Amino acid sequence: MGASTIPMLGGMICFLGIVLLSVVYYFWKFHTHSEVDCSTSLSLHPTTGADKRAYPRADVNWAASMETPDGRIDAQVKNISLGGAFICCKRLLSIGEVFPLTMIGPDNEPVMATAKVVWSNVNVPEEKVVNRGMGVRFLKMSDRHIQIVRQISQENN
Repeated sequence: MGASTIPMLGGMICFLGIVLLSVVYYFWKFHTHSEVDCSTSLSLHPTTGADKRAYPRADVNWAASMETPDGRIDAQVKNISLGGAFICCKRLLSIGEVFPLTMIGPDNEPVMATAKVVWSNVNVPEEKVVNRGMGVRFLKMSDRHIQIVRQISQENN
């Protein structure tokens, strides 16, 4: 092997490694993308334009509670979709934390779900925050939860 062959061989190995990692990442991302566990299909039409969310959001003002290892936390759900919600509370949970969520929906009906914190504005300065809270993604929802959220979304659109 010549002196120029070794760097070229190393470059090819690095390139193939990057390609392999990209393929593995793509399939992992595709496989873990649909974590919502529900028995009925979610068939709301995705939003278009500037809002890139998968499902339309509906503004609500529901009382809620989150069960954590440290106890119950009272909260307010400010908006909701089939995919998730924005929750305001005094003590925010850590990103990635999964918890049971009970929301008090229309007609004081409890709406239960399992949610995962996907973002939080805990580190944003107080003067720049309108509502201190966190975004959650629903991992499990009851059929009734799906029905209520669909109904609210249709009424708001």
